[in-house]
Amino acid sequence: RLNNLILHNLVGIYMAHHLDRTLLVDPEVSKYYDVDRLSLTTFAESPYMTAMAIEKSNHTSCGNPTQISPYTIDHGLNILERFNDYDTQTAGLSLASVDNNDAWYWLGRPPEEIYGKFFQGLIPRQVYQDKVHAFLQENNLQGNPFNAVHLRNFEGKCGNFNTDLCCPKLGYVQEILKERFGNIMNPLFVANDGQCPQEVLRSYTNATDPVIMGYNGPCDGTECAVLDFELCIHADVFVGNMKSSGDMNIREWRLARFGKLGMTSVLSREAETLAMEERTMFMTRYIMGHWRFRPDCNEVGPRQRGQPCVRV
Repeated sequence: RLNNLILHNLVGIYMAHHLDRTLLVDPEVSKYYDVDRLSLTTFAESPYMTAMAIEKSNHTSCGNPTQISPYTIDHGLNILERFNDYDTQTAGLSLASVDNNDAWYWLGRPPEEIYGKFFQGLIPRQVYQDKVHAFLQENNLQGNPFNAVHLRNFEGKCGNFNTDLCCPKLGYVQEILKERFGNIMNPLFVANDGQCPQEVLRSYTNATDPVIMGYNGPCDGTECAVLDFELCIHADVFVGNMKSSGDMNIREWRLARFGKLGMTSVLSREAETLAMEERTMFMTRYIMGHWRFRPDCNEVGPRQRGQPCVRV
């Protein structure tokens, strides 16, 4: 999925810079996002490009064996531990590339400074930005306050926790907006994957309050989701859920690009998360995750972790 790939590229660009290499960004991400700008923003002091798009890539592990790549890798090296173990593991080796398998979970997240620069630099290509601004103007949202919610049911299974924010009805969302000092009289933009129960969707489509049911201009597949997410980034208050990588990315984009503090993005109402919000309101590294990320645990060996680990 696109937003999981974005997170892998976040770790990848940090690792590539550590290796004095250029990250080759997969076509699915580079199709929608300005990778040249990302390279200049994340490591502006670098004498070389830290990221560039692959116009044609045939890395079969990316799931598309029909593409043809000009590159051949004869030997692969999996980094099994954290970044600070890289030098030890690769001592004496001449590396062309590193396969950081499932990097987002096993190598951990980059420092806060890099995290913020990444999300500040990764913006949609101009053609998609133009569609977003046209939509905002058509709906009288350009420069005017509005709120947003993302309904995401994950093929009918929201996950094992926090299910109340996967498919919340309008009334519940309005309660949250009032808690976060949002104005429920402002228009509500609803990004929707179409999988929530009909009774939930009807609470929005039958509402007398101003509700806008997603981007309704011309788009195709993933492009529609990119446009929906970009519109959520512009909202005053955003309601999503912690199960969605896209919603966590929206939270980071809102803070990194527009200075919208963490408390304006609601991804969980659990006491554990709410207790951390004040401490992390200026951080782009959202303190919680799909499986309640724990503090870093380098003392645990590779393949032995019961849960993913990150630095906080």
